[in-house]
Amino acid sequence: MSKLDAIINILQIRENTPSEVTTHYRLERKCYLSLDSDGKLYVWCDTNNAWLETTTPLHEEALVLNFALLDKTGFSFAGFHACSCCHTPTNSHVLIGRDGQVVMSCFDCGRTIPVWPEIWEGIKKGVKSYSDVE
Repeated sequence: MSKLDAIINILQIRENTPSEVTTHYRLERKCYLSLDSDGKLYVWCDTNNAWLETTTPLHEEALVLNFALLDKTGFSFAGFHACSCCHTPTNSHVLIGRDGQVVMSCFDCGRTIPVWPEIWEGIKKGVKSYSDVE
């Protein structure tokens, strides 16, 4: 089996982090987030070069990189995606590794499916946030 290709350029995302308080990155909106110790979420505004408080809870966003989790475990949970084997909608996760590789991992049936660049766009469309539990 060949090495899984990096789909997401984690290094570039990390190099462009606007400040030391950056904690997350939204892949779809291409924006940096900061979650403070009080649970307030801020989004980085390139125009103003400032953090702006947002009312959208972090768990309502899919495809968000958690930098602390990436550093600690080597991967970040990015949302739910229905398992192609057992079809569970809520216990199959999209995981993004610190090297930019993406896998779908089902905690119900134990199946792990590598995500290749050719299918990434389709997978992204099916990812649900952690608040989208049926």
